Amino acid sequence: MPATADVQAAIIDAFIQGWRGWTPEGMLAPCSSDCTQLALPLSDGRPLKSRPDMEMLFPILMRELSNFDLNVHNIVHDPEHSKAALYATAKADTPFGPYNNEHALFLWFDESGNINKMEEMFDSAFMATFQPAFRDYLVSKQQKAT
Repeated sequence: MPATADVQAAIIDAFIQGWRGWTPEGMLAPCSSDCTQLALPLSDGRPLKSRPDMEMLFPILMRELSNFDLNVHNIVHDPEHSKAALYATAKADTPFGPYNNEHALFLWFDESGNINKMEEMFDSAFMATFQPAFRDYLVSKQQKAT
């Protein structure tokens, strides 16, 4: 039996507040222990991430993006099918330039109401330049540290 609409709505709110707060703990708190994240579009070929993958990645990403500002434009919640969709824009500063991304995020809820599946579509045009720049920055930072 699915979690009630109120429980799911509270989890959506907690997730958004965690995302806005830009901490790994805040973003992952409403997620189940077996939660997965898939980055879209599928044509990018990015692998499915497990919760342990997210626990490793989020601190790295969040450490390098400062002044994070999230604006959630739309939320569509289908409690009967334990799903929600969010459209948001995010801005931040990075050591190598501005972060200005769009997110279409699809969430699924388990029977307790926790998020157990995320699929996230990013702004492909922005990510085409951001991902290599971020990778290069991290490599350079690591080389300087050694």
